[in-house]
Amino acid sequence: MPDIRQEISEWLNVEQNRLNEIEIEDVEFTPFAQQNINNAVSQMLSLSHNPMGQFVGQTVPQYEGIPCKGFWIENSKDLVLYVRIGNQSRAIIVPREGWMIREDITIN
Repeated sequence: MPDIRQEISEWLNVEQNRLNEIEIEDVEFTPFAQQNINNAVSQMLSLSHNPMGQFVGQTVPQYEGIPCKGFWIENSKDLVLYVRIGNQSRAIIVPREGWMIREDITIN
């Protein structure tokens, strides 16, 4: 498996030390950003779907069960979601105004 941070760094031409990992469960999205994310994931799922009704390389995922890593970019505060479904991977960029830290989390 490739180093996700290195891959994103190369895709976006951002230094690796500028990518800060964040737990997706700690993030809240605006409705518009959520819709864009859902559209991108739906497109990936449809491309992974074969005629037999199974997803290539995995069982039918639930929304929360889709493998995803999150990184916020230090300078811009944009959020990069790295989604991997089957043999596809995609970086979904959520602008700074499209996400925020959830208010109901406990920070240790």
